[in-house]
Amino acid sequence: MSIYCVSIGEREYNVQITDTLVLVNGEPVKADLAPLNGNGLHVLRQGNCNREFYLNPQTHGLYEVLAEGQRVLARVDLAGRRARRTDIAQAGDVIAPMPGMVVNVLVKAGESVEKDQVLVVLESMKMQMQLKAPFAGRVARVAAVIGAQVEKGAVLAQVDG
Repeated sequence: MSIYCVSIGEREYNVQITDTLVLVNGEPVKADLAPLNGNGLHVLRQGNCNREFYLNPQTHGLYEVLAEGQRVLARVDLAGRRARRTDIAQAGDVIAPMPGMVVNVLVKAGESVEKDQVLVVLESMKMQMQLKAPFAGRVARVAAVIGAQVEKGAVLAQVDG
């Protein structure tokens, strides 16, 4: 049996996995998870319902989950090894998906933003990537600086809903 602690924002889940059963917070879950390709695309089957989503591993047990136009960050730790950390990314964080250089910062702290509004432009391997607001809200913090080199997983901005 494998036991994990999964954190999504402020919510925490205890997940137990055996060969035949998955329990989430002690409740059995009837679902099947299968990869569709080697690039993070998966399908979750629950009864007659199928949901496709992308699962992108980040750093230190952090996973970015993209499903139905929503972006969620989940932290997965083995039970017993979990320690509360202050550097865990939160749902409103705009995170560098790969190492690169910040080429543009389009917002300032305190500004209102719309969902999918471009906040930061990152360049990596001669390609530019627009990093967007995960939801409408107010920019709480901008950590990105034009010309700065950033590592994968670096928080570049934070949006409060």
